[in-house]
Amino acid sequence: MSNNLPLSSSTSRRVFIAGAGAFGATILGGAAPAVLAKTNAPLKIGVLNSFSKVFAALASANLNGMNLYFDQIGNTIAGRKIEIIREDDEINPQVGLQKLRKLNESDKCDIITGIQASNVAMAAVEYLRQSKAFMLCTGAGVAALSYTQLPYFFRCSVSTYTLHQTMGEWFYDNVSKEVLLSASDFAGGRGSLAEFKAGFVPKGGKVIQEIYPPLGNNDFSSYLALMRNANAPATFSFYAGTDAVRFVKQYDEFGLKQRSRLTGSGFMLESDTLPAQGRSALGAINALHYADTLDNAANKKFVADYRKKYNEYPSVYSEYGYVAAQVLHAALQAVDGNTEDKDRLRAAMIAVRLNAPRGPFRFNPATQSPTQNVYLREVAEIGGRITNKVIHTIPNVVEPANRPY
Repeated sequence: MSNNLPLSSSTSRRVFIAGAGAFGATILGGAAPAVLAKTNAPLKIGVLNSFSKVFAALASANLNGMNLYFDQIGNTIAGRKIEIIREDDEINPQVGLQKLRKLNESDKCDIITGIQASNVAMAAVEYLRQSKAFMLCTGAGVAALSYTQLPYFFRCSVSTYTLHQTMGEWFYDNVSKEVLLSASDFAGGRGSLAEFKAGFVPKGGKVIQEIYPPLGNNDFSSYLALMRNANAPATFSFYAGTDAVRFVKQYDEFGLKQRSRLTGSGFMLESDTLPAQGRSALGAINALHYADTLDNAANKKFVADYRKKYNEYPSVYSEYGYVAAQVLHAALQAVDGNTEDKDRLRAAMIAVRLNAPRGPFRFNPATQSPTQNVYLREVAEIGGRITNKVIHTIPNVVEPANRPY
């Protein structure tokens, strides 16, 4: 997205929001700011996500993280009581589009959040363009979303390009010069492997084979047989939800861990899947922008608060929702709760700076997706719990301003 998209005259002055807890806006430029229209109407936040099927646990964790933060601020922003309206897209683009239209036109939501499935998110682009609905994406990582030229579309989760391209470069230098790739056969899976190759192949890396089982697959044995026959020194894969659990466990049961080093996207080896994957996941290398073991004050508080409320460790999807709520709090406080002036709200969003649980967070003004750290992680047993330890940090990874592939 271009950094030169038009803003109204009231937003041409920069809005600064200092830190995660300071929500006052300072207007620079000499003239006194215009007084915003104040409303005490409920702040309607639509939550459109995959609350059923393979991504059900991801969507629930996302909403849990959002609710945790909103509870902590009294479920009110700028004097407006928060009202959440939840809809299930069923990982179906047509259903997702219907539910998106309902949230925007019938429910008249001020802001819409969510969409985990990349195929649903991409199907929503044209409707968002035509309707000018304001959306903060809290899930889908497909890189193409960053280049849609939608001024009122932000993403506080991740563009997976920054993760997997970085992982591809690191993999070549630290794991192997040859790799076998596999992923669920949907936009997010194929895109993630393309992103890995964008970092791996230019350095001289060789891709031995690419394998794409269907999304929602139960039995990986035929695909694992192909992997065994390929005899690659290492594999890189992208699976999420129940697919990630089944793939990692069957990979181990097939005896592949001893033959081909297991690596993958961090989404495959996260707090939502590791308890079920168990010791099958130990030693797996992966890349993500969050780990529940991160040693910073914001994350320690988040993990403690999340465990107290939900009696489980947060996943990256929980952190997505928590950060989404932080972003909305900061931006909406800066505009005194006014969601009618979308250009002013957009400027406030671009100005958000957070010390989030994942580390330093800000939006890239060119793409309106995050600039944040990428962590190389290894699955390990820590204090009797199977989790990820950070083995290397690449700070403040910036997404390309133009689509890289």
